[in-house]
Amino acid sequence: MPSSARLSRRRLLVLAAAGALSFALATPATATTWPTQPVRLVVASSAGGNADVVARLLAPEIEKRLKQPVVVENLPGSSGMQGTEAVAKATDDHTLLVGTSSQLVFNLALFDPMPFDLVGALRGVAMINKVPLVLLVNKDEPAASMAAYVESLKARPGQVAYGSGPTGTTTHITGMLWADAVGVELRHVPYRAGSEGLRDLQAGRLSHQFDVAVTAIPQVQSNALKALAVTGRQRLAALPDVPTVAELGYPDFAGYTWNSFAAPSSLPQVAVDRFNQVVAEVLQMPEIRQRLAGFGSEFGGAMTPADVDAFYADERRVWIPLVREASR
Repeated sequence: MPSSARLSRRRLLVLAAAGALSFALATPATATTWPTQPVRLVVASSAGGNADVVARLLAPEIEKRLKQPVVVENLPGSSGMQGTEAVAKATDDHTLLVGTSSQLVFNLALFDPMPFDLVGALRGVAMINKVPLVLLVNKDEPAASMAAYVESLKARPGQVAYGSGPTGTTTHITGMLWADAVGVELRHVPYRAGSEGLRDLQAGRLSHQFDVAVTAIPQVQSNALKALAVTGRQRLAALPDVPTVAELGYPDFAGYTWNSFAAPSSLPQVAVDRFNQVVAEVLQMPEIRQRLAGFGSEFGGAMTPADVDAFYADERRVWIPLVREASR
């Protein structure tokens, strides 16, 4: 039989080992240990759209630097709320949202009540780019300019339908604010994905649709659709002959979406800082920057996570009242 002394020593060793294991499990993530498993990037819109294209462009380079698989997952339901809420409630410390103005700003004006505390549940991590939209019409549209097109719409009040992605997305809000700015009465037809609206526009079942430059530029360059205007402050390098709405007589009109990374507020600061650093490195790659510029992207300076949170707050302060007023 083992002596009581040997039993005591064995018990102490077991307790010490258990304590060491508990400490290891409880040790917080550090910049050198995070991530410890695959990273999930949730796109709260359909495959092939603006956020999806940008996420899939960046993901392989992010993966190289994090040394963990980076998986892009589309959760587009309920005007982006399905994916946004899934990230807000994630507890694995490895799930982030590819957040746009649609999910992180406009939905706050359109969902009443909100199904969860979006502002409190999500924090900014990194900014990617800012992208204007393009006013697209059927390639056989008789109007050769936005001015002529607006006159044709005014002659048919309430009879013309414009398309967009789901209600509350940037393509919808931009179309709504444009109609208000130029003084036309239109019918709105939302689609589950903006690409579905573009197909109906090509088939002549819609009069026009605003689309993010990322996906609009290929439609124009292939002559599938015609562009009448862009919503940025300057013309797109890829579409140099297409004027801005501002230069066509509406100097205060501008419309953009933007892409960013957001995360649950519970994500450890070291993980937030690590991901921010990696995204900044990727965005400095000439080939990545060239691809994004080809999408019509505009870039600001480097933004810290705190800068991103401040940017979200500024966007909400400006846009929520406008969207609520325009959607009455």
